[in-house]
Amino acid sequence: MGTRLSTDYAKGIVRRRFAELDAGNFGVLDELFSPNYKLNFPGREAFSLEETKQFYQRMYAAFADLRHEIHDQIAEGDKVVTRWTATGRHTGEFLGIEPSDRTVSLEGINIYTFEGDKLVESHVVWDLRQLEK
Repeated sequence: MGTRLSTDYAKGIVRRRFAELDAGNFGVLDELFSPNYKLNFPGREAFSLEETKQFYQRMYAAFADLRHEIHDQIAEGDKVVTRWTATGRHTGEFLGIEPSDRTVSLEGINIYTFEGDKLVESHVVWDLRQLEK
């Protein structure tokens, strides 16, 4: 069994994941995520790391100037829970929803699981109702 990260260090890795993706650095996924990483949304089959990369590229392409604000983080054991708001202008198709050219704010919660210093899984629940208006 590997060394467990401090909770502050683990929370910092998650904050860095958001900041780097917001800055357009998709290479951070290979640095911070395990090759066996799984991204989970309710009611969908888990995405592999490669599918996760494609998902984030599509998401950032669909929302001009997308940025995340982290409101809360709780860490215990090998998990970090992060509550966030993502704000950006909906300029491209996303999840089958045509662009509205409106600035939208989406709220969500991610539960990340670590193995050593790598993210191996996350479960995401988010509110997409702003896209339907």
